This record gives sequence, structure tokens and C-alpha cells, in this order.
Amino acid sequence: MDIVGFCNPSPQKQKRTSYIRTVLKHSIYQSGNTAASGMASNDVDDECCFMFTWAIENWPVSFLPSFAESPTFHADSLQNTKWRLQISSVEEEKLVYSIHRHTSTEWNTVEVIFEISFLDPDGSAVVSVKERKYFNLETYYEFVLEDAFGLDRTRFIVNDTLTIRCQLWNADDKYSSNYSSNRCFAHTRLAIERRTVFWCVRKFSDLSIDGFQAQYRLPHLSQKGHHVLTLNLKIIKSGDGESVLITILGYNVPQRLNVELSVLDTEGKKRFCKKSIMYALNRETSTFVNLIANEELMKYKESMLYKDSLCIRCEFEIENGSAQNDPHDYIRKVFFL
Repeated sequence: MDIVGFCNPSPQKQKRTSYIRTVLKHSIYQSGNTAASGMASNDVDDECCFMFTWAIENWPVSFLPSFAESPTFHADSLQNTKWRLQISSVEEEKLVYSIHRHTSTEWNTVEVIFEISFLDPDGSAVVSVKERKYFNLETYYEFVLEDAFGLDRTRFIVNDTLTIRCQLWNADDKYSSNYSSNRCFAHTRLAIERRTVFWCVRKFSDLSIDGFQAQYRLPHLSQKGHHVLTLNLKIIKSGDGESVLITILGYNVPQRLNVELSVLDTEGKKRFCKKSIMYALNRETSTFVNLIANEELMKYKESMLYKDSLCIRCEFEIENGSAQNDPHDYIRKVFFL
């Protein structure tokens, strides 16, 4: 049996990088030149001691990322403290975000007012939370964004990038009067792979119940000789008939995975699409997708089994590793008031 697979990554890095640069320029222009331009500040407070803008690149379409942490940012105007933001998700539609005080500081306790905002493409806050809290060493506060993004995804995610802004004020003004106001920008790239595979199974009619299985192994993008996933196709008994079942196996694979499988007709159009999202994956895992009833496939044999070949389009979105903070993309802008 002849099995042919084609792999087609679809990178958009250049487009996302251009957008991130635009966000950076917009953020700096807003916070530093609002008074000169006469434009609205879009919720930016020029009196804040520190403002940190975090662009999270390569945001997945099908699921929430499991974890990401911002670079540590230094706020000398807040008693010389260091901070970081984190995001994580434990449930399908809930995004947890938090602010953490770094351990290497000179003061035992600091009282701050902080505001964490999710920004739209214009730099305006779509969702914000503002609190006044005491921070000791290793203190953090976390919040939950219910039904994260949902139908409003386009207001949060632009060019696969989510932008979060954190503004900080010192609750005790006597510590901030001798310092300039700081602006800082950083970006993080999530380890999200998007892969499209066209899997052509020849001599499909030779497959039988509990008989030979067709197999395709998805190669790893960066590790030569390694595979991320293995797809097995077989015919199984389903009720009074038969079905085409695809099993997706993984070894040391991603934290999260979305797959969309479609049977293609002779015109290349998608037919009989099925989707599956896998969460909290272990070192070895598998999922089953009942693609199509064999009787239904035979009904459209002329358009979907051309020359006895079954062509399946497999679209993957894979969280495959930890998020990466690029130090060269961490930019700090200082303004003197």
C-alpha cells in the first residue's frame, strides 16, 4: 500500500513582527507625547510610576496556552523593585493572569496600585482590573478572565498577538518624587506550531476491519529524525456498519493539540470535517477521531475515492514547548517628567 504525506508549515512571523513594532511605537508615542499631540491617551495615565506593555506573539487560535511568563521588569521608581506578569489556563475558557514581585529587592514591603489591561488594536483597554495591594517578597495576585475572548476574539488578538499592559503607581508618594516615569516594552513568543498535512492513502479498498492500518508520522520541525505525532487509519465496526477511524498517538508531545481532519473530494474541497482538541497531555497519549462512515464514503466514491485513493487534509495547531522571551526584543523607554 502506497501512503504519501505532504507537510506544509504556514509561518506568519514577518507579519506578526511588523505588528509588534507598530504596537511598540504606538505605546511609546501615546505615553510620551500625548500632551504634545493633543490626542486622547486611551486609558494611559501619564502620572503612573511605571508602565509595562507585554506583547504575546503566536497566540493559538483553537485553545488557550498553558503558561507564559513575561521578562522581569525593573521599576526603580517603585523602591527599586522588580516584577513580572504570568498567564496560564487550567480550563478551556478560563485565562488566569497574575502579577508577581521578584525576590531580588531591597525593600521588605511595598504598597502599590496596579492596573492590568488587555488592549485592543488601538491600544485601548478592553478588560481591566485595578487594585491597591501590599507586596512582600514573592507576593503575587492573580485574576481570572472568564470565557476568555469568546466572540470578541478580534478585539483582543491581532495578527496572532495578545497585548497586555500593566501600570503601576506607588501608594506612598514620598518614594516616587525623586524618580522619572518609566515605560517598558517586551514580547514573548509562544511555542505554537501550525502544520497542514495532505495524507493520501492509496488502495483504500484493501483496508478491512481489524486488518492493515495505514500510518503517517508527522516529523518534528526542529529535531531531525524525531516525530511529533503518529496517525493511524483503520476500518472499524461501528453499530451495524463500518467507519473510518483515525488514531492520533503522541510520545513526549505537546501540552495541547488541536486537529481538524477533512476528507477532500476530487476538486480539493473539504468534506466531512471533524475537530478534536486535546488538553493536559501526558508523555504518551492518544485520541480517536471517527472520521466518516464507510457506507457514506462509498456513496460518494467517484468524487472522494478517485482511483481508490482517500485524501485527508490534516490541520494541526500544536503547543510544543515553553514560551520564549527574546532579550533583544526587550525595550525600555525612559521619560523625564
